[in-house]
Amino acid sequence: MRTHIIDTLQLGRPGVIAVVALETSDGVVVFDTGPESTFQNVAAGLGTVGIRARDVRHVFLSHIHFDHAGAAFRFAELGATVYVHPRGAPHLIDPARLRESAARIFGDNMKRLWGEISAVPESSVRILQDNDTVRVGEFEIRAIETPGHASHHHVYHWDDVLFGGDVAGVRIRGGPPIPPFVPPELHIESWLTSLEKIGAVNPKTMYLPHFGEVTDSISEHLKAMAERVQRWSRWFQKKIQAGAPENELPQQFAAYEHEDLARGGASQQEIDDYEAADPSYMAVPAAVRYWRKYHGQEFPDAHSTKPN
Repeated sequence: MRTHIIDTLQLGRPGVIAVVALETSDGVVVFDTGPESTFQNVAAGLGTVGIRARDVRHVFLSHIHFDHAGAAFRFAELGATVYVHPRGAPHLIDPARLRESAARIFGDNMKRLWGEISAVPESSVRILQDNDTVRVGEFEIRAIETPGHASHHHVYHWDDVLFGGDVAGVRIRGGPPIPPFVPPELHIESWLTSLEKIGAVNPKTMYLPHFGEVTDSISEHLKAMAERVQRWSRWFQKKIQAGAPENELPQQFAAYEHEDLARGGASQQEIDDYEAADPSYMAVPAAVRYWRKYHGQEFPDAHSTKPN
């Protein structure tokens, strides 16, 4: 089996967003694509291992956030089939609402971060339900529904290998694994169940979009992820219960997260790369929305803040 980790080099920064390519007897499979802004970088990276972008016949998306799926339409233009969760498919085919939602978060940085945002033709999209399998050459690739980070999230399992998407965590150069809390679909209970699902697969190899292969114990990685999902969410719970002003939470949580990473052995450079992969400020609207939407009874003033 020939598997390659392709660095998208987004904004010229190495080791932050990865694409995983699998060579098969039925063309090349790509797991996630990176943003459209990095398509040429990915094409060049594929070229270094003897693969042309047009050799990619199958694109499996963990979810449709732009850092994972933005370049999907580029591969579809070259003839690839794009596989995606049923909740994600409509937004690939018509990305208008996704673009508008992202613009509220990223504003004037949209083009710089993500490049062009275009539709994937419906004829190129194949919807995968939970536990659906796709035979690609000598491999049978299974989609496993794993919400928590996003409701439309899949991980992919073949042989003893798993592509973990974002639900399996962000981990930069062997540092601590952390959960990327982003709006609007953060759901803690689902995330913990999804980690249990991954553990039940018991993969020997796991790849992360942020970033690369997990080279030590996968079970310990998943255990650390579950602990952080719970602990970070409780941090927000306590802050909201105490009436902390929401506009103060980004700075407070950034400090909390960075201290957590440093305790786990991350250098300042690595902490900066974690921020590039998973901006800490995005956790605030995600966690506030989660607690008020799903546990509003715990907060006397929950009715005053309506989740989007």
